[in-house]
Amino acid sequence: MFTIQVMLLRLGLPAKWRMVSTGTQSFKSDNLVKNLFLKKIKEYESKMAGKEDGLVDVTPETHRSLEDQLHRLASKYHLENKEMVNELPTKQMETPSVESAVAVMFEGKTVNDLNKELEKEIQQYTEMRRKKQAMEEEAQSHLRSIKQQQFPSESSKK
Repeated sequence: MFTIQVMLLRLGLPAKWRMVSTGTQSFKSDNLVKNLFLKKIKEYESKMAGKEDGLVDVTPETHRSLEDQLHRLASKYHLENKEMVNELPTKQMETPSVESAVAVMFEGKTVNDLNKELEKEIQQYTEMRRKKQAMEEEAQSHLRSIKQQQFPSESSKK
């Protein structure tokens, strides 16, 4: 592959063509890996179909190790034999109910609802701000008029 790239460089082909040549090679290797993986899964599935105990490619030492562990568990829990180990009760864990903190915070409202509420709050704030500014301007003008009434000579000098 490296020689192909060198040849493409010598020929003066643009970089796009060089990228296409490497891209197809990686695509082929991806397909090979994918096909091999699928083949191994199917092979494992066919081996599992014929087994009763669910163990695939068991060696005698693996089987012996399993038997030893079952006997150890039977003696640990004071069971009569190793077959009773399979009958031990298993605790079924309850799936916890998990609520999203965001959902709890939003109280079931959608983003659009929250955006509308925000727009309302912004409008209310700007309205309140305008009223406050108007009141301040009115107070300023009232103060100016009072000042002019008290000191008429200063306002005429300006």
